[in-house]
Amino acid sequence: MANFEFKKLKAGDVIPAEIKELYMTAFPPEERRPWADIEARVAADPAFNLFLLYHDDKCAGFITIWTLPGYTYVEHFAIFDEMRGKGLGSLTITALLDPDMRRSLNLSADAPLVLEVEPAEFSEQARKRIDFYRRCGMNILQDFRYIQPPYHEGFPEVELKLMASRPIEAPEELTRTLHTLIYNRK
Repeated sequence: MANFEFKKLKAGDVIPAEIKELYMTAFPPEERRPWADIEARVAADPAFNLFLLYHDDKCAGFITIWTLPGYTYVEHFAIFDEMRGKGLGSLTITALLDPDMRRSLNLSADAPLVLEVEPAEFSEQARKRIDFYRRCGMNILQDFRYIQPPYHEGFPEVELKLMASRPIEAPEELTRTLHTLIYNRK
């Protein structure tokens, strides 16, 4: 696809207001970390990556990616409504499955790509999202119950499904890693 790129934000970069707005509208409150935490992590957490996605020099969306021991974890991914239907979502995920692209982004080339999705029975949109990730090369970790801890005190846990770019031998270990490093749970 012509002129598609990832731009990593780093300490000192200002996150565009439209990215914050997209984040706030694309994810329900129980599935978002506090915005101040995202800003702090961009500035100081080497494991956390916020990439702006550009198509033809126009910001198309964003993706947050964690470099974890043994895993590359996609926490949030959204494309602006007006940029949808152009193949940018597929392009983003398939690029992240390419070891050379991951190396160029300073991400682990060997670690499986992992993300969370709502169960298919949750909604038609959830089913379509799962189908999208499957077409890109991801698969649900079948027969594994995964609970996302709350980002905020007083918010509920969320039952989700894990999808990965290849089979995960020990999904319980992956869960412990996510809960400890992403959600600060022990």
